[in-house]
Amino acid sequence: MRAQLCVAVFLILIASCAPFSQEVMQEVTRDIAFNDVVKAPDAFKDVSVIWGGVIVETVARADDTLVIVRQTDLDFQKRPINPDTSAGRFIIRYQGFLDPAIYTKNREVTVVGKIAGIEEHPVGDYRYPHPLIDTKDLRLWEKRIEYAYYYDPWYPWGPYPWRPYPWYRHPWHHHPYWW
Repeated sequence: MRAQLCVAVFLILIASCAPFSQEVMQEVTRDIAFNDVVKAPDAFKDVSVIWGGVIVETVARADDTLVIVRQTDLDFQKRPINPDTSAGRFIIRYQGFLDPAIYTKNREVTVVGKIAGIEEHPVGDYRYPHPLIDTKDLRLWEKRIEYAYYYDPWYPWGPYPWRPYPWYRHPWHHHPYWW
């Protein structure tokens, strides 16, 4: 009985950590490549996908909001990884208002939605075809924290005041005064 309770609690904890619900994830077709959709968008119309990437631009319109995203790979949590590699761009169409001050450039986003077709938008002077995704579920990820890793250049032989003697080293360094 106790083991069954532990397993049940463990499964509830795992399910509560998922960024998207099970119902939404069951509708997703996972084996669709981004490049295949760009080449033949009509073949994949109304197919559910999960894509993510880094926001390039957010455009709020009267009835909806367009979020232009540079596509990246996703990790096991469905969070974008490797922001320096991309197969292209896609557009998230969200029915309603998303604040462009929150959905800003270089934020990470993941979307579950249906492919609605292709829209061409300019990237510089080039008209670039963007797959259009109608949103079912949208996740804006927290900003990643950049840690500054500190390396002590004097460790383990540094001149620290709490060292008892100037010849002090770590215990694994044998010194004649330690015997």
